[in-house]
Amino acid sequence: MSKSPQPEPVAEVREKPEIQPILGRADHRLDPKRRFTIPTDWYERMGRPPQVYVMPSLSRARCLDVFCPAEFDKRMEGFRNAALSDSVKARFTSRIGELVSCLSVDTQNRIRPKDSLLAYAGIDSDLVLIGTGYHFEVWSLANRPKVDGSEADLLEQLAAEAQSMGF
Repeated sequence: MSKSPQPEPVAEVREKPEIQPILGRADHRLDPKRRFTIPTDWYERMGRPPQVYVMPSLSRARCLDVFCPAEFDKRMEGFRNAALSDSVKARFTSRIGELVSCLSVDTQNRIRPKDSLLAYAGIDSDLVLIGTGYHFEVWSLANRPKVDGSEADLLEQLAAEAQSMGF
């Protein structure tokens, strides 16, 4: 009597977790190895990525931007099919490629930015993380003072900007 063939095991397909907005503020300090911890709730909202991308902010602020790979990939998608002869896009992607670091996230949600990135943002110890939607910023505490909502001028400016942007 011959055995009937056994079905092949079906590989479990795991869906990538959906990325959710990151908002808020978290004050931190570099540890002795110059690492900092991504807050657990933010890390969860980023989809628990094994790596993140860190780069100087392109908003001209003296801070760093941290992206999960899915968000960074979305931003780079428009460059994927650019003509190799497109010198503007080629120059941009070359320069961005030189500035961006892909960093591993350890089991405690810590990352270790390159010294050059920390120096650019003026971070030597105390730092502030600001959730800005689908990425977060890393500031030196000296460059990003606390905002507690009592600054009438700032709130008036935010209200005007929110209205002009339909927020």
